[in-house]
Amino acid sequence: MAGKEHIRPMNVEDIPQVGRLFYKIFRKKSVDSPNTFNDYFKELFFSSPLYQPQHGSYVHEADNGRISSAISAIPMQYMVDGTPMTARLLCAFMTDPDVSCRGAFELALTMRPRHQDLCFTDSASPVSANHFTVVGGKLLPLNGLDWCRIFRPARYFSQSAAKKSALFRYIARLLLDRPIDSVMRRTVPALRVPAASGMHDEDMSQELFVSTAPEFLNAYSVHPVWSQPELDWIVRMARLNTGLGSFHIRSVWDQNAELCGCFVYFADPGSIAQVLNIFAAKGKEHAVIGQMMVHLEQTGFAAALGHVQPRQLDALSRHRAMFYKHRAHVCVSARHSTITSAIDRNDIFIGGLAGESWSRLVSDFF
Repeated sequence: MAGKEHIRPMNVEDIPQVGRLFYKIFRKKSVDSPNTFNDYFKELFFSSPLYQPQHGSYVHEADNGRISSAISAIPMQYMVDGTPMTARLLCAFMTDPDVSCRGAFELALTMRPRHQDLCFTDSASPVSANHFTVVGGKLLPLNGLDWCRIFRPARYFSQSAAKKSALFRYIARLLLDRPIDSVMRRTVPALRVPAASGMHDEDMSQELFVSTAPEFLNAYSVHPVWSQPELDWIVRMARLNTGLGSFHIRSVWDQNAELCGCFVYFADPGSIAQVLNIFAAKGKEHAVIGQMMVHLEQTGFAAALGHVQPRQLDALSRHRAMFYKHRAHVCVSARHSTITSAIDRNDIFIGGLAGESWSRLVSDFF
């Protein structure tokens, strides 16, 4: 309805307008969003078991009823020093470049810490990161890094190049990387992963994962609660992102048949595995990450790529053929001093399933 400009919760009827804005900003196409996009957008932002309008997405509506800016968000329940609260995972921040920037400015102001129990993003662009810092939010530089462990360098570089060029995609199909990698893996010891003594991994059911993964987060003072309905929903939504490959959950056990941790990743055979999360019992980080590397290498992947959790950085850095690169800005806005203090000491869990990288909006609908 036309009227005074204002900010309000997004509703399902807004999706066609927001979808067109999404394609205009992120896909550089002035087109209506297809029904497949609209259906997925609705499921992603309106079907969470935690969804309530005040914890979801917001739009800025102009006086003519047109949506000029929008922030999409997913509610996630977090525990903050023993107190549960509903956080907001901020996803796409969109503003129409052909209209006044007033809507974007007013939406950005809603992210000020005094207005938020906890809101965060793990996929912010430099512009969005600037918005966060201007309104008083905090950046987590280490969490914005990706680690990459290479197992088969020729295949890794051919697959990476194939994403950028049709010529390289053709060359990759010639399978010239196999003989090169065979020679390199025999002559460069750093490419091979040493066995993790006494450890083994196996396929993990979703039921077991959902019931045990939250226990590995209790060492953080600020972490997702991940109730059974919420984590089941997140995993179900992640499995829809088949463009990243099949969704895998693996558990890691020691010689005493004790569960030490687990890891979650996307991959197709021979591809670059996209690791979402590594969960480990306290003091078992090196063993879990070591066994994960053994599995990923022996399965035949070209490389493994994942997000840095600062507490796991030491264990990751013990592995050779590893490099790090900036992926995106991780930003947090919160009114509670306990959260800002936790950020300063790397005592907050963000990323992977507690983030946006599993969403099809990040890697699909081009």
